Amino acid sequence: MDNISSTDKNEKIINHLKNIFGIIKTYFKCSLIDSLIIGVANFVFMFVMSMPHSILISIIAGITNIIPNVGPVIGAAIGGVILMFYDTKLALCFLAFTVILQILDGLIIKPKLFGESFGISGIWMFIAMLVGGGVFGVVGMILVVPVVAIVQYLYKNVYLQYKKR
Repeated sequence: MDNISSTDKNEKIINHLKNIFGIIKTYFKCSLIDSLIIGVANFVFMFVMSMPHSILISIIAGITNIIPNVGPVIGAAIGGVILMFYDTKLALCFLAFTVILQILDGLIIKPKLFGESFGISGIWMFIAMLVGGGVFGVVGMILVVPVVAIVQYLYKNVYLQYKKR
């Protein structure tokens, strides 16, 4: 028989809910900061290179960067197509910069922002992205990271703890 009082159970549930909301808050905060960094970096580069529509393309790049993995590709493609109407060399220069920026984002910026707060392996994230995107489209791709982090949290801190008893 379980000797835990209902007050203790309620406190545990409230604590778990706080942790879950903390995961969601951390994910969206880090994603928005990362997208802002990408958008600003894009704008600075485009402004220095005197590229047309630098504000529009930088906003698109920043917003699409919110979508994990494929968002930067979408933003680069849209920006590249817009610039292609003006000058092919500018479009290629923009695409090259975007590739370099995304490499820096993946290797330096995101790890600094997200840190070890989620502890989700890359292969599980890739599988989750495929499933989330396939079932729920773009929204599924955006929400898959916090959902996987929450499932992992519940597994470790609820299921395994319950199983121990």
